[in-house]
This record gives sequence, C-alpha cells and structure tokens, in this order.
Amino acid sequence: MTSTLFRALLAVLVVGLLVGQSDAWRRRRRRRRCPNPTDALSGAQTAWDATFMFECPGAQVIRRIRSAHCNTVEDRVWRFECGTVPGVSRFDEAFWSAWLNEYNGVMNFQCPFNAIVTGFRSEHRGNDRKWKLKCSKVNGMTTFNHAQSNYANEFDLPGDYTVPSGYYLRGMHSFHDGRRGDRRYQYQICLIDLP
Repeated sequence: MTSTLFRALLAVLVVGLLVGQSDAWRRRRRRRRCPNPTDALSGAQTAWDATFMFECPGAQVIRRIRSAHCNTVEDRVWRFECGTVPGVSRFDEAFWSAWLNEYNGVMNFQCPFNAIVTGFRSEHRGNDRKWKLKCSKVNGMTTFNHAQSNYANEFDLPGDYTVPSGYYLRGMHSFHDGRRGDRRYQYQICLIDLP
C-alpha cells in the first residue's frame, strides 16, 4: 500500500515537473523570438534572417534607408525609400556589383563609372550579412563633391539615414562586430552633373 502511494505521488511529482518545465521553456522561447518585422520597423520590406533584393522602380534612386535589429537572430530588417532624379526619365545603364564583403568583413564600396545606387541585395548567415549594390547611370552623367555620412546606427539599435536634398547615394561602408553580432553603416553620397 505504501509503495503504491509512493509511486502515485512520485508520478504526480514527475508529471508536474515535466509540465512545469515545458511551460517555462515555452515562455522563455516565446520571449526570445524576434517581433514581426513590421512591428520592429514600420513598413519593413525584408524579413529576419533572410535573403532579399530591393530595386527602385523606373528611374528612381535610393533616398532613405531605415533598419531595426533583433539580438535573437543578430540581424536587421530594412525599409528603403526611393525618389526621382530631376531631369532623368530613364537610366542608360544599370549593373550589380559583386559581393562587397565577406561575412564578418569590412565593406567599402562606391559605384564606379559615375553611377549612383538604385538597389540592394543581401544574404544573411550566422550573425552577419553580405551585400551587393545596384548602380545606375545616365550616359555623360558625372558625380562630384563626394562625401561620407556619419554612422547611421549604433550597434543593436535602429538605423535611419536620409540622403540630403540634392545629393545621391553612391556607396556604403560597414564593419561587423562579432561580439555584438551587428554592423554599423555609413553611406557615401555625391552631387551629380547631367549632360
């Protein structure tokens, strides 16, 4: 009788511990999930831990870049905004760069041949991203007054960069911190002279 009672109590205790641990594990797991991308960044156009490609439509160029970070996947979601170039109804040439950085490596790129940025492609692996930029130009267009922005983000915090009025995005600089699992971004800008 005593051993049956002991077994029953032991079974209740084991089930209680298993269910309790299971609920606690589920609660911890739920807390560690990244929020929905559009909750983290209004209008986010990308997903966590995913490949993406963004191209401005028609003869538009990148005007604003926003991002939000999630420590769980050590990644950012992104939102890009485009705008027109006065006097340009179409680009004569557009091309994608090669991969601009290795994972955990430095990136420093400016569109060659007097071109400006009209798109991004990126892949995420581990806790970092590698990038390609789409560059576009009008025949006879030249870039000048090249400058570099301040950093647009701190590690693990949102980023927001608007290209100043009259300027155009021509490149990007970035470095990765493995301990923080994030990158900081700077943007290269320029003025343009149309033919």
